[in-house]
Amino acid sequence: MADEILKNGVTEKLAAWLTSHRYEQMPDAVKAKAVEVVFDSVGAMTACSTLPEVKAIVELMGEQGGKGDCTIIGHSGSTSVINAAMCNGGMAHGNEVDPVHSTSVGGHVAAGPVPSALAIGESIGASGKDILRAVVLGYEVGGRLMTIFYRERDYTKRRFYHTAVAANISSAVSAGVLLGLDTQAMQVAMCLATYQAAGPDNMTKDPVHMGKTFQVAAANRNGVTAALLAHKGCYAPTDILDGTHGLFDAYLNTPEAGPELLDKLGEYYSITDVMHKRYSAGTPNQTYLAALFRLLKDNAIKPEQIEQIEIQMPTRGVKRVPTTRHASISALKVSAIAAATGKLDFYQLHGPQAAVDAAIASMIARVKFVGRDDWTGMEHGRHAIVIIRTPDGKKYEEETWFTPMDRSELSAKFNELVEPQFGAARTAKLEKSLLEIEALPNIKSLMQQLRA
Repeated sequence: MADEILKNGVTEKLAAWLTSHRYEQMPDAVKAKAVEVVFDSVGAMTACSTLPEVKAIVELMGEQGGKGDCTIIGHSGSTSVINAAMCNGGMAHGNEVDPVHSTSVGGHVAAGPVPSALAIGESIGASGKDILRAVVLGYEVGGRLMTIFYRERDYTKRRFYHTAVAANISSAVSAGVLLGLDTQAMQVAMCLATYQAAGPDNMTKDPVHMGKTFQVAAANRNGVTAALLAHKGCYAPTDILDGTHGLFDAYLNTPEAGPELLDKLGEYYSITDVMHKRYSAGTPNQTYLAALFRLLKDNAIKPEQIEQIEIQMPTRGVKRVPTTRHASISALKVSAIAAATGKLDFYQLHGPQAAVDAAIASMIARVKFVGRDDWTGMEHGRHAIVIIRTPDGKKYEEETWFTPMDRSELSAKFNELVEPQFGAARTAKLEKSLLEIEALPNIKSLMQQLRA
């Protein structure tokens, strides 16, 4: 078997680094960002535990049985580690409220490593530091993959849902780190995870969120399964990130892309480029929503005073503004709801359909997206101009760039997502536990707080 192993390939070098890189080696800023990623992700998962697509997955997993003591967030009882990874993975991207990756101008990287780390971590009684290390390293692989996928794939000719493909592998990495896999076993885990990866990107025709929710749920199930099989000593080719017939050849027809995964390992950490979303809405460029709300508030503009809303963003972004999808994904629908109601939150978007439809109908014809051909740089993915015109000829305009959320904003978002499910007192206790996760000797108590 040793003769079959490709020495010094990308897969081996990456696996060797992942299995040897310790929590103590990580900069304080990276550790702090990992806490925020887990915190924000758990808030999203708790809210999304109520969605019909997620409930269907939870119900199906319950019908399959499976012994274990792992938590399904927002639901009662316990289940097996693989079932928990799938259920919680579906919640992690059950909506558009979870973190995205800024350097790839999108892609829900955290939805891979966080649910898998929590499921495996609970099953083995891992510490908070163990969880944070697993999340950082899983995110490291997911973020690097996402950036390559985003740059190399052709949105019109060669489509696949890069979030789901990357999540299979990042999930396996986080699970494998917690299971203590050695270098070769980690290579096997990444290979077995890639074998299960799929990502047809026909979700532009999906009127709900099932396609995205299920693919990420399955990715977490797949990654945890791959890591557990590798932990049992199973073997698979150890060069899945190298050359022909590997991941990059299969998905990008670019077999030489792999070495980029190794650039500045241990110097630059992907998780530092996470972008937390202010609003439960699709498209990573949420800058336009912030500008829209500021214009409405600062100028006391009422819905009936709006003649037209013009939103300028890069042309590539306008091409991905769908009209057929759920209101939480369609930028046109999101903008219409925001202007018509003066707010935008998770429970509003997933509330009674009649109210959502009414808000959209009253405003959507007045919203117009305009592509800027001169905004070509990656940084413009977080750049927007919003113009509101009124029937009396007034014009209100704001040009703005995305500003990261601070800890207080993340706390407010967490409370808005979790409190309707758990109540104020329980939400406050859970927030404290999550923000102090680094000090936990065993995360079982934290996970039990997340049960219904």
